[in-house]
Amino acid sequence: MMRPRGVRGFFSFSRLLGGDATPVQSPAAKYRVAIIGGGSAGVSVASQLMKKLPQSLHSEIAIIEPSEKHFYQPYWTMVGGLGLDKEKSVLPMSKVIPAGVSWVKEGCATFEPDSNSISLKGGGKLEYDVLVVTAGLQQNFGLVPGLMDTLGKNGVSSIYSYEFSSKVWENIEATKQGKAIFTNPGTAVNCGGAPQKIAYLADCAWRQKGVREKIEIDFCTATPGIFACPTYRAALEKIMAEKSITPHVKTNLVEVDGPGKVAIFEKEGGERVKKEFDFLHVTPPMSAPDFIKNSPLANGIGFVDVDKETCQHTQFSNVFSLGDCSSLPTSKTYSAISAQAPVVVHNVLAMLDSKPQNATAAYDGYTACPVLVGGNKLMLAEFNGYTMDAMPTFVPLDQAKPNTLFYIMKRWIFEQVYWHFMPVGLWYGKRMFFEPPVKHKVVATAAASNA
Repeated sequence: MMRPRGVRGFFSFSRLLGGDATPVQSPAAKYRVAIIGGGSAGVSVASQLMKKLPQSLHSEIAIIEPSEKHFYQPYWTMVGGLGLDKEKSVLPMSKVIPAGVSWVKEGCATFEPDSNSISLKGGGKLEYDVLVVTAGLQQNFGLVPGLMDTLGKNGVSSIYSYEFSSKVWENIEATKQGKAIFTNPGTAVNCGGAPQKIAYLADCAWRQKGVREKIEIDFCTATPGIFACPTYRAALEKIMAEKSITPHVKTNLVEVDGPGKVAIFEKEGGERVKKEFDFLHVTPPMSAPDFIKNSPLANGIGFVDVDKETCQHTQFSNVFSLGDCSSLPTSKTYSAISAQAPVVVHNVLAMLDSKPQNATAAYDGYTACPVLVGGNKLMLAEFNGYTMDAMPTFVPLDQAKPNTLFYIMKRWIFEQVYWHFMPVGLWYGKRMFFEPPVKHKVVATAAASNA
């Protein structure tokens, strides 16, 4: 298959300089590549494929996405913790989906991988040569009894919601004394550091207002520790101690009585503990979307079952998945997606070229979590989500120590990169604008196995 070289003209340097994407009026019966989801993973794969494929094939890439709006979710932490405007976290989907691909503005209902097809919620059906599933995570606020009834009221809110993220800041400003509780479930969540980032930002705001000594802060997490990577966990435990934030591990939120201002937690072993609160920030339990959980693509816990290196489905070789809905055992972050997308693109191209033996590009587990700690400082935690070894980029800086440079990157630079460069395939995370070299999965040969 012919590959064009170079960028696709002047507008390739920023998606926002290009034209709007328009939904197709009548979807084709079949596409070369069908991508489920128009979030950062789906858009990254589509835009990077467009750089590799002839322009005549761009319309053979379909993004199946029903939403009108595209959200930059990492911004919501700063909406809730710094009082920023949540409207800056959203653009019309037409401004983000790459112009030139076929935007099928419908939801996916079911997968039929045996016949290389999907069913749409509107009743239609699409066939594909290659399927890429990038549907993100489903936020299950309703799984915590009482939470939906009180969300946005009674001092309860969450940065994991566009609607309620600004309410977090209102609650921070309104709280002058009492007990503040920040929760983290035992499920996978978008950016595992965010549930404690908002605690640090609230602590900073209360110190600036001179009320911090009157507020007791608890961080209650269902996980065994406050962070997965040991290098950064030790540093964050020290920061929590310095800020007088009390961590409670293996402590899962199971019920909320909003009017009564009581949160009920379950400890390891089943013991239930009631905690009164004046301020409650909730990170909801999350999962892959229901239409994935109940599909033949899912593993035992509902995520798309893929090889952790090639991102290729374990049963259906022309199906790939990356990002939050995949079974890849690493953090659910855009930084991880930026490392996964080039791998998936290489392997999808191999399948399109009818060379499945070449679909061996490998993802190495890289992820990152920029942890805002207050005071205009940030810890840039980069690590391998598979081995939990630190993978710092900015050596010789000690990235376990928060600094202002990383805060500037988070506060101003990452947002611009996301809106302008990610949707045109010009952002590769750790490697920035430079496409990473392909690293291949090492496959044991029969001869080596018998040696």
